[in-house]
Amino acid sequence: MLISSQTTKKIFKIISKFSLLSFFFIAFLHNYAHADTESWSSIGFGKKLPNSFKLDFEQSLRLKDDISSFKQTFTEGSISYNISRVMKVSIPVRYAVFKNKTKKRISFGVSYKFSLKKINFRCRTKLQRTYQNDKIFDPLIRNKLTMESKINKKFKIYFSQEILYFVYYRQFDFEEYRFSFGARINLGKKRETKIFYTQKIEGLSKMKQDKTNVLGLSYSFDW
Repeated sequence: MLISSQTTKKIFKIISKFSLLSFFFIAFLHNYAHADTESWSSIGFGKKLPNSFKLDFEQSLRLKDDISSFKQTFTEGSISYNISRVMKVSIPVRYAVFKNKTKKRISFGVSYKFSLKKINFRCRTKLQRTYQNDKIFDPLIRNKLTMESKINKKFKIYFSQEILYFVYYRQFDFEEYRFSFGARINLGKKRETKIFYTQKIEGLSKMKQDKTNVLGLSYSFDW
């Protein structure tokens, strides 16, 4: 059976995009071969509510030391409200358990999305506050830009950059940078899985930074 010219072009485009992702992945692992490797896995579900509200829940497990030891597990719940088709506000609350401590976190986020040709953009800013027993950490601001492209009805690829910085008496102290790329796969029946790689650099304002490679897998569904 002969393959049409149009089908061949589509297959070539998909192979090219996968090759580009593989190139970036190998390049990052080469540049940060001495860095630690972590794994982030999670399962989540969401429930749409009346009047443009939505509840989301997530349970996550993270491993460190080249994916050989426990780092943390957390449970997160959030409520969001769609102000319009392109803007949303959300309030996530997280309870995290580490080996020798627990932390609580509350955030307030605003996101805005738009499209240019076949690329979807999403800008998000989040104000985050973390608590540990009687200790209250300084506020953390997280700004993130995500670019996503649809390959077909079931497959999307994305790239994202995020910068995190503490706020000290109206001054900003850059703390962390994250670069990610991955794929989102529509499994049907409101189910989705996501596979991703993240390069994380912590301590940007210090002389020596900590670099981490993250391999991630998540599964989510909506009621």
